[in-house]
Amino acid sequence: MYQVNFLPWRQQRITRNKRRCFALFILQSCLVAIVVIYSSSQQQFEQTQWQITKMQLEQHVAQKQQQIKVINEKQAKLAEWQTHRQHLNRQAQSNRTRLNLLYKLPELTPQKSWLAKVSLTGNNLEIAAVSYDFHDISQLITRLESNPLLHQVQLIKMGKTRQVNYLHVSAHYQEETNE
Repeated sequence: MYQVNFLPWRQQRITRNKRRCFALFILQSCLVAIVVIYSSSQQQFEQTQWQITKMQLEQHVAQKQQQIKVINEKQAKLAEWQTHRQHLNRQAQSNRTRLNLLYKLPELTPQKSWLAKVSLTGNNLEIAAVSYDFHDISQLITRLESNPLLHQVQLIKMGKTRQVNYLHVSAHYQEETNE
């Protein structure tokens, strides 16, 4: 019988297959290495982008917080100015009503009488009037009591010196309310 030796042919085939497998393994390893390197660089790039975005958002939040702080300060200042303006408006209204009262004093004073002293401090009005006629000077008290802005009209002193009657009256001044 004749024996054919297939071993060198087989050996070459096995060696070729080994080389192919090794080349395929090297190729796959290179591809895996490329994919790993690409994905890690992509992940690092995304992480860098996230950090940049986070930093931009933090700056934006800080800027908005600063703007909110400035707005709150301006609102507080505006509220303060509005309160001050309301106070000035109330004071101006009070001054107008007081001036109105002072303008009405000549109308309240009887014809043959004259005012010697007028003092309006706070809510207290003091009037000193003089007249030759006792009836005229006593009418002043009645007229002051009928004025809606004055209440608690009190006679402090009344008398006569050298044919001149004098009167000293105190009253509480009540400001008008427009409500």
